[in-house]
Amino acid sequence: MSDLWDTDTLDLPAYLARVTPGTLPGTAGLSLLTRLHRAHATTLPFDNIDLLLDRTPSLYVPDIVDKMCRRPRGGCCHEHNLLFGCVLERLGFRVDRLAARVILGGRGPRPRTHMALRVLADGDAWLCDVGFGEEGFLDPLPLRPGEVTTQGSRAFRVRTHQDHQCRVEVNRNGEWECLYLLSLEARPPVDFAVAHHYLSTHPRSMLKRELYLQRLSGTTRLKLRGHTLTRVTAEHAEESSVDSDGLPDVLNAFGIVLREEELAALRRRVAATSEAYGRRHDARVT
Repeated sequence: MSDLWDTDTLDLPAYLARVTPGTLPGTAGLSLLTRLHRAHATTLPFDNIDLLLDRTPSLYVPDIVDKMCRRPRGGCCHEHNLLFGCVLERLGFRVDRLAARVILGGRGPRPRTHMALRVLADGDAWLCDVGFGEEGFLDPLPLRPGEVTTQGSRAFRVRTHQDHQCRVEVNRNGEWECLYLLSLEARPPVDFAVAHHYLSTHPRSMLKRELYLQRLSGTTRLKLRGHTLTRVTAEHAEESSVDSDGLPDVLNAFGIVLREEELAALRRRVAATSEAYGRRHDARVT
């Protein structure tokens, strides 16, 4: 199965140097899985910059390592979870790639464009997802329906749903909300190649509408959506507005380094989306 996913091409030392510098992996059990999941989620940010600049990011493992571990950059869900799945397989874990329909923030039927991972550790199945760009979790979730896992100020659970699916849910402000509907059928690479092409090229793709960045820590969730920067802690959420001039400082806060020409192109795109938003707002007011 590892050959299907180009696992043998992974530069594991480069990944570990970026994500867990100075530490060595242990045996393939839940302790190692949890340490790696949290290290990845708090080191490598989510970013849709390439998609916003009309590029289709490569899903070839060496290209993902070059981008996310050597530059450094973030990536979208397929880049994150494809990379993490290969890392886990190289370290001796059994990994299945699963497809999901993102529900949070959407309306109507949604395609299965998200990738998540089912990983076996210490005799149990765990849901791993280091690439969900909204309410992502820090640690693996048990794939035991109904069991609640608390991580900081958030609680998560997986519930059985119809048609061999699970609902992955987060509790926000005392109410359970569905993040995504997860199919439990292991998927081959071609399914995600099609989903990745859709997200990268379709004009209605949610990842091509506006800039979206996220970086987690053990206590803070830093998010940029469009022009709104949000810093969320257990106590409160603080919002501020970001324009194209303030973009370099914001990227630095997320640990993202762009080439000069990439930064210039992104600033033009952010400025253009700001003008478009202003025109829509004026039209509603008048």
